[in-house]
Amino acid sequence: MRYDASSDASSDAASQASRERSAPPPASASQAASARWLANLRQRLGSAAVLIALVVSIVFCGGWIAFIGAFGFLCIGAWEMSEMLAHRGWRPQMLISIALGTDFLLAAMFPAQRLYIISGGISGSVALSFTAFLLAGESFENALRDWALTLAIPLYIGWPLALFLALRGPAFGYGSTGFWWVLATFGMVWGNDTGAYLTGHYFGKTKLAPRVSPAKTWEGFAGGMVVSIVGAFVLTFPIHLPWYATLTLGIFTAIAATIGDLAEALLKRGAGVKDSGRLIPGHGGLLDRMDSLLFAVMVVIVYAAVYDKLLLR
Repeated sequence: MRYDASSDASSDAASQASRERSAPPPASASQAASARWLANLRQRLGSAAVLIALVVSIVFCGGWIAFIGAFGFLCIGAWEMSEMLAHRGWRPQMLISIALGTDFLLAAMFPAQRLYIISGGISGSVALSFTAFLLAGESFENALRDWALTLAIPLYIGWPLALFLALRGPAFGYGSTGFWWVLATFGMVWGNDTGAYLTGHYFGKTKLAPRVSPAKTWEGFAGGMVVSIVGAFVLTFPIHLPWYATLTLGIFTAIAATIGDLAEALLKRGAGVKDSGRLIPGHGGLLDRMDSLLFAVMVVIVYAAVYDKLLLR
């Protein structure tokens, strides 16, 4: 019997063609990207649920429990900032930064002594930081840069956290308006972030700040603001704000939150990193979650002082 190679080759080719026809078509690039986005969204939601439970528990307790929580956030945020800056070889005096940030937190806890605590903390930090860099023997350029960063970090992280403590107050539970002001701040910012994220993903076309944060769009900004306004009306209801104050509170909080987000994006670009850390799965570092809140609380505390006379009690 003669072996027919051409017949076998023809049979193999036909079999291969049949398998190719029966195999499912490969997923398109857009389908793969959509699957990755959904997987990331699920991870973000899981992490957010844990973070929300932790934050609401701290806010509910208030007082020194809130102080301990704020101090923990200060230390983690300062450490993440130190790691970011180290990518550029920038080395501020982090112990002095944390000490000044803690001074701001203590000032929020002792209203009667607030002026003395803040003035003493700032004066001591300026003197100590200058002395530390003079003794370190660095170049003038490096010493000046690191000295400025040493004082900027507690202003960026510690001061807003102190405003949260002043806004919350010492009372335990949800009976005080301070609880609702802080809860409204978190709710508006989280709502703004979620609304901007989803609206930007599905409808975003016009870049908001392409040089600093290419993923952000004006459409996402508008969607986030709508959710922020809704959150303001829902969460400030127990405070009985006038409707126009609630409306503008939601608007200005969304603007401040977006500026805070872009400010941290600018810091990360300057440091040459993508995220501030890896502490929170799907989100990055703690600063990546705090960035909007650090600026939003500056708006909310003004409203609390004007409409609720909260800081004058």
